[in-house]
Amino acid sequence: MTLLPAGRRPRPATNPEALRRAAAFPALEAIFTRRSRRFALGADLTGPLAYRSEAEPVPLSTAEEAILVAAATGVTGVARDEWPFVDEDGARTGADKLTSYTGRTYPSPLATHGTELFWTNDEGVFLLPQRDAGPEHYVQLARARERGELHSAAVKLQDDRLDVPRATPNLFGLNHWIANHEGSTLFLPISDVTRQCISALLLYFDEPHRYYLHDPHLGGDPLRPLVRDGWFSDDHAVDLWDFERWQMVDMNGVEQGLVVQSLLIATQALGLGGHPFSGGKGRVTMGGEELWHAAGGSGSAGSLGFTFHEVPAGAPYGAGERIPVGLPGLFEGFVPPFYRDMDAAVDAVVGLRWGPHGIFSAPHGKTVPWRERDLIAGVPRPSEEAVEATKLVCRYVWETYGRFPATIDPFLMTVWFQAHHLDVAFYDRYYPREALPEHVRNHMREWHE
Repeated sequence: MTLLPAGRRPRPATNPEALRRAAAFPALEAIFTRRSRRFALGADLTGPLAYRSEAEPVPLSTAEEAILVAAATGVTGVARDEWPFVDEDGARTGADKLTSYTGRTYPSPLATHGTELFWTNDEGVFLLPQRDAGPEHYVQLARARERGELHSAAVKLQDDRLDVPRATPNLFGLNHWIANHEGSTLFLPISDVTRQCISALLLYFDEPHRYYLHDPHLGGDPLRPLVRDGWFSDDHAVDLWDFERWQMVDMNGVEQGLVVQSLLIATQALGLGGHPFSGGKGRVTMGGEELWHAAGGSGSAGSLGFTFHEVPAGAPYGAGERIPVGLPGLFEGFVPPFYRDMDAAVDAVVGLRWGPHGIFSAPHGKTVPWRERDLIAGVPRPSEEAVEATKLVCRYVWETYGRFPATIDPFLMTVWFQAHHLDVAFYDRYYPREALPEHVRNHMREWHE
C-alpha cells in the first residue's frame, strides 16, 4: 500500500445530519460505553494481534476537530460562584481566591484553568490560548457556529506534524506503533504550575487559614517575621516540597485528567477512535532536540518553542538542568524572564482579580454571575499580610533554589490524547461485533459519505 505524503490528505466533508445526531447523543450512554479504541486507518500492529490496515489514513474533519477542541478547553459561559465571601461575622473565607467568573468545559481546583491545549495533525501544530479568556455571554459554545469560530481562533505554531520521537525514553514501547499516527489529531495538554502555586499560597496565607509553610530540607524559614508579628503560628507547619507536589497534582493530574476525560466523552459521542496515553517527556516536547539528546535519545525531535531557564550550577535541586518557563507572548509563566522578579509575579496574580482590569475592581463591561453588579463590592480584598507572605516565600524559593517552583518544573505535561478514524476491519478480525457500538462502526459512512 502506498500512503500519500503527510499533509496532503484532504479533510473529509461532514454530513450536517451526523453533527445534529452527535449533539443529541445521550451523555450517560457516552460515559458508560466509552472505550479506548486505538487501531486507526492506515495503522500496522505487530504481535499476536498482528494486522496491517489496507486503508489510507483519513484526517478528522474540521467539524470533528472543532468539537473536540471545544470540549477539551472551551469557555462555556459564566460560572455561578455562589461562595460565602465572608462569614456571619464579616471575616474572610478565602472564596475570593477561587473566583474567576469563567466557566470552562473542565473544572479547576483553584479556578486557575492553567492548562492550555496544544495539538498537532497533518497540517501543523496549534495552540488555542484560553487561560485568560473570559466569557462573552452568560451561556456559550452550545452552537456549532461558536465551536467553529473557537477552532479557527487557534494559533498555528508551525507547519507540518510535530516531530515526536516514537522511541524510548520518550514514549513507552507499547505506544510507539500508534502515537502521532498519520491522519490523527494528537492533543497535548500543558499546565502552568507557577500561577497555581502563587494562587494557592495566597489562599493558604490569608484568613481564615493562615497556614504556616517552611522548608525543613534546607532549614529555610521565610515566614518567621510574620510568626513573630502574630499572623502565623508555627504549629503544624506545611512542608514546602509537599505543598509543591499538591499543586502539581492539581494541575498535572486533576486539570489535565479532566481535559482528557472531556475528550474521551466527546470522542465517544462522535463515534471516533481515540485513546489517552502516557505522553512524551515534557521537556523534550517543549524544548526539542537538544533536550531529547540530554534525556538520552538520539535522532530528530520537534519543539513547541518554549523558553527554558537554566537552574544555577550551585542550586540545591536540579543544578544545571534546563526547565520550561513559558511560550513567549502566548503562555508565559509567572516567573522571570516574563516578570522582573517574583514580587512582580505575585502582584500580577493578585492583579488578575484586584488590578486595574481585575474582575473585582473593574467589573463594568464584564459578564458577571449575578444580576446585581453591586454585589461585587461585598467581596473582600486579600489581606496585606497574605500578599506579603506570598512574596516572602516566592522570593525565598527563587533566591535559594534559583528557580520557581523549587522542586518541580514550572510547566508540566503527563497525559496525551489521540483521536482518529478507526479501521473497522481490524476489530471484525479479532473482536466480537459488540466491541464497536453501531454509531462507531458506521461512522465513516454516516459522517463522510
